[in-house]
Amino acid sequence: MSISTCPFCSRSIRSGFSDIKRDNPVQIDGWANELNGRILQFGEDADEFIDTLVPCSTPYQLEDDLDGVFAGYKPKKGKAERESYPALVEGLRTIVEPFNNKTEKRNRTPLVVDTSEDRHNFPFNAFVKHHHHTRPDISFSFPGEKTFIRGSWQHISMVVEAKGHEEDDPFPRKGLKNVRTVEQLAKNARNLMLAHGFLCSFVVGIYGHIVRLVRFDHTCALVSKAFDLRESGSAKILQRFLWHFVHPRIGDTVVGCDPTVSKLDKASQEWVKKQLEKGGTVGWEKHVGELDKGRRVEVYDEKTGRCIPYVLYHLVDVNGRLFSRATMVWRALEDTRVWKGGRLIDDGHCPKAPKAQILKEAWRQLVRTAEATFYDRINGRISDEERYGVPKMACGGDIGEFELRWWEETGKRWARQEDPEDGTPQPERRKPASAHESASQPPTKRSKKPSTSSPPLLFSSIGSAESPSVGDEAESSHRYIPKEDFPFDYSQHQTYSWRLAQGTKEWHRERSHMRIVIDDVGRPLTEFTCTHELVVAVRDAIIGHRLLWEKANILHRDVSVGNILIKDDKKQSDKFTGFLHDFDYSSMEPDPDATADGQEGTPEVADELQVDASNTPQGSVDPASQKERTGTYYFMAIEMLNVPEIIHNTHHDLESFYWVLLWVVVRHTNHGQGEDICNDVFKYGNDKDSANAKRGWLESVVFDIPDNQPLSYLLKELTPLVLEHIPTTRRNAKPTLLTYEAVLEIFDTALAMPGWPEKDWRPCTLLDGDVRTGIAATVMTAAPEILDSRPIRALPTRRAASASDALAHLKNNAFPPHPSRPHLRAPFTGPVTQKMLKRSVMNKRRKIGDMGPPTLPHGASAEEATETTEARTGRPTSRGQQEKPGPSKRGTRSSSRVREQMARKAT
Repeated sequence: MSISTCPFCSRSIRSGFSDIKRDNPVQIDGWANELNGRILQFGEDADEFIDTLVPCSTPYQLEDDLDGVFAGYKPKKGKAERESYPALVEGLRTIVEPFNNKTEKRNRTPLVVDTSEDRHNFPFNAFVKHHHHTRPDISFSFPGEKTFIRGSWQHISMVVEAKGHEEDDPFPRKGLKNVRTVEQLAKNARNLMLAHGFLCSFVVGIYGHIVRLVRFDHTCALVSKAFDLRESGSAKILQRFLWHFVHPRIGDTVVGCDPTVSKLDKASQEWVKKQLEKGGTVGWEKHVGELDKGRRVEVYDEKTGRCIPYVLYHLVDVNGRLFSRATMVWRALEDTRVWKGGRLIDDGHCPKAPKAQILKEAWRQLVRTAEATFYDRINGRISDEERYGVPKMACGGDIGEFELRWWEETGKRWARQEDPEDGTPQPERRKPASAHESASQPPTKRSKKPSTSSPPLLFSSIGSAESPSVGDEAESSHRYIPKEDFPFDYSQHQTYSWRLAQGTKEWHRERSHMRIVIDDVGRPLTEFTCTHELVVAVRDAIIGHRLLWEKANILHRDVSVGNILIKDDKKQSDKFTGFLHDFDYSSMEPDPDATADGQEGTPEVADELQVDASNTPQGSVDPASQKERTGTYYFMAIEMLNVPEIIHNTHHDLESFYWVLLWVVVRHTNHGQGEDICNDVFKYGNDKDSANAKRGWLESVVFDIPDNQPLSYLLKELTPLVLEHIPTTRRNAKPTLLTYEAVLEIFDTALAMPGWPEKDWRPCTLLDGDVRTGIAATVMTAAPEILDSRPIRALPTRRAASASDALAHLKNNAFPPHPSRPHLRAPFTGPVTQKMLKRSVMNKRRKIGDMGPPTLPHGASAEEATETTEARTGRPTSRGQQEKPGPSKRGTRSSSRVREQMARKAT
């Protein structure tokens, strides 16, 4: 995910605007794969689901008789479904009406609104065209709200999706239809988490009279056992769930909210504008169009132990996948205001000048090294005088790891207390553990009795202007732990869903929440002003890559067009124009000087090992040699595509720089070679075809850029250098591996040449719709099976035809061809039925036979696809696995006979 100043910071080629249509096969397959294996049932009954997953600050003690509250609800199927919503809404309003307890400080009753006809777009306007809109059937406002603005996710805390019959309950059933039903819940949950910064979100599914409670986070979904609204006591279960939901232990909104996040009020929005204007931020007016969707967040800084507040005012980029890193990149300002009289006041004595920075937050896999650790290594090994082509982290850290230490320390405190007479439940005593050992053990539940006291806030910053460092309160500031007890039974900023539902063996599937702030702000490589600036930026990134490897022993491993940025608002004092960033998939050699407490340099456990970390000897795993291949597919080195089990090295990244440069040149310059050149060189999906296309380019093409002799020279000299470094099967022929010196010499020579044109950037006409890379899932080959008591199983990788392909075929207004008369096709105007869909699939299977494994979606990196596959299956994938060849191109007897007849007619 790019840290850039453009919402389209990473570029892809194949995605089009039509991809966002709900019935588009790409959308169907993408969501089906996303949900596959990640829907888990939790709890013996709905009560256990509520007690464990919806922690409450105020005990539920309502005694109202609710039997018959849904007596008027008569669910209907099909288009008449909406006719039953008013009765359902009325029943839900009756349930939450008692929440307005006048003895409480605040009204906890949410508004319940029928929103089935309201179109709800993706929460952020810059990305609306990349995602299909939704129409939540019934929406709940936040507690105590007096008004409700339709069509806005900013005013919704939870949604209900209702279907007309019990058979519509998707969780014990399989098939494409049921996957689409779960997809509705998942999209709503995704939008809620992105719009509000929720740590998790809740949705309710009502199918006929059957109710399911579902909790989503960024690693999986937990589903309650079903209960029937017609049965006595069922309405009380739903009321208790809603009571818990609007009485969170921390904060004053709902369960799932992030206590380190708060909305921007009108005063904060005005403060942002004044600070941007005061700091002279270039083009700030373009970035404040959605200030009402910004937020104030606390950034935990691992180095100092401080909590630093930032105001996020403009979303730069977002990963729209639900079960993923869910990376969000924001323009941000450090909040220098201080708390006085219960509100934030501008501190006129603050010496800091306003400065726009970039804040990145994401949910990393526990098996991956946190990105902040890479930046710590960089800051420790590379001085400011040496730093070139590499961004600098201002602050940041892993909130989930901090929270885990706090949770463990609370357990130790409780274990030390010996007071058997009061009957207070005591947690199990646990030995101190490393980060991975802690991750492999499920959190010990403290007590099922909810706390009635006011627990401490997770963080309580008073503004960075006078915020004291907690380093004085602890021997080591980065190991700081609050004196108060951790207020939850389980971690919140580190997921625990898999461990609760499946046990410790699934610890590697969990994710941890991190935030980092970057000083350097850049724009995408594809937004260069002239090709000279483009080449300088790539050259600077190569220098930065060398610096990272030689000084810090860090190998980037994902050189792509989105991970090289051009400095925004470059000043005369700046030493470099471009820089390399995003270390999510980087590797780091072990640090011999690493401390024993798991700080910088501790090697990570490889993704594909997927073993209990407590049985893994620390320091025995070399992440660079164990990880699955990484990189963005279009820019992968040829050897990475061709050779299984290849170890990623520096020369592979150097080759990726060449493909990045070529990609941008053929798409954004007047080269006169036609637009098909990009499709000819950058093939997607089949490793062999992709490698052969790149090799063919290197061996045969003479590429001259009209009126740009320096750029033509650069490509002319780089091309044979890359070709010579590719392994060959010729006898006695050895490749000459790419080196930093050889590559940079050509760049420097070209940059020193006269004749660079000015303002020769041109827009790329190949793009339409969503052009961002990277966050796409592996294409499904069939609708997944959604099981009641166990997770969705991984599907076979070989299948003749997918249900979504058949659906697309039917939507093209043609009947499936008859097996014996393929030339007869009749126009089709009726509805697509499941029977027709099944027939289409079977016909395609008979025609096509056994096909290879599904290809990656366009724009997905191999590592992301591997992450998806391994997280679903719990097993490592085979590295470098090649796609199985498809059916033979050789004609059948029938097709040969037809061709002979046509040839005779032609003569």
